[in-house]
Amino acid sequence: MSILTKAKKIYRVVLNPQIFTCRVKYLFVFSHMRSRSSVLSHVLGTNSNICGYRELHTTYRGRMSLIKMRAMIFSDLECNLNDKYLLDKILHDYHFSDRVFEIVKPKVIFLLREPEDTIKSIINIGYNDPMKVMDYYCDRLMSLIEYSKKIGKGYFFIESNELVDNTDNVLEKLSIWLNLSEPLDKRYLTFRNTGKPGHGDTSHNIKSGILKKTKNYSDLKIPREVLQRGESSYKNCRDSLLKGIIK
Repeated sequence: MSILTKAKKIYRVVLNPQIFTCRVKYLFVFSHMRSRSSVLSHVLGTNSNICGYRELHTTYRGRMSLIKMRAMIFSDLECNLNDKYLLDKILHDYHFSDRVFEIVKPKVIFLLREPEDTIKSIINIGYNDPMKVMDYYCDRLMSLIEYSKKIGKGYFFIESNELVDNTDNVLEKLSIWLNLSEPLDKRYLTFRNTGKPGHGDTSHNIKSGILKKTKNYSDLKIPREVLQRGESSYKNCRDSLLKGIIK
């Protein structure tokens, strides 16, 4: 980013004190790469009650981190933040302090995809070593378990296949849980950075404007011993996440 671009963003922030003073709520999607988090975030960000649609790639340590989140979302969308959910998705092990949960009590969605489809999808975008990809997947699932324990009960858990196989039901339940004034819809808007590198899914699918099932890369093969490790991590994570759901 050039100095001029940074200066323009700072200028926009200074001219909009609502970034610092408005009343907002916070919504985080905790997941892993290639979990369908991009399309879920676009569905969420299209709703008039929510601002945000992508991964901000930032750390959360306290109140100043949340102010930075506000500024980043406003700079990207230039939307009215007041009384909105501000959305970020967390796919990597950036620092996320327990203090943030205490300060703002955010709504948290956990999104989990089965290992075979996940690993094949990650390999398809250029990560060629199945062992290293599985290391990331298993480590990330351990982090999701730890986050869920810190939150306790009351988060929302989505299984990625359910998101595409039972879309209307999942979105209806999620709309109620978030207490949205208008329901979520499987049709969504695209935004300034949709499909761009560094901002989530770069495939043509994300630009389609509708949440739907896509290619599963059945031609790719994962070594059985690698897949078994992922299946064990997936089961442990899924079992743990299910414990925190309020029925």
